[in-house]
Amino acid sequence: MVNRRRSELDIISEILTLSRNGAKKTEILYQGNLSYSQLQSYLLFLLEKNILEEKIVDKENGHSKIYKITKKGDNLLEDISKTLSYFE
Repeated sequence: MVNRRRSELDIISEILTLSRNGAKKTEILYQGNLSYSQLQSYLLFLLEKNILEEKIVDKENGHSKIYKITKKGDNLLEDISKTLSYFE
């Protein structure tokens, strides 16, 4: 029987999917069902690999950071989806 816990690929796929249209850190945290330390670790890794990009968005009451998938991230998400489909 297969382990019911999410793999690293599952988590990365979820983060990339959530960041398709741009997402704040808290959105990824809650919708991705991650701990803060997990989120920090994955964001750092994905930013270093240029899979995600961090953008500053100006708002009326200040600035906000959002995370958005890059073209490289889109390609990776497609590859992960194909790979994970083999195990369904």
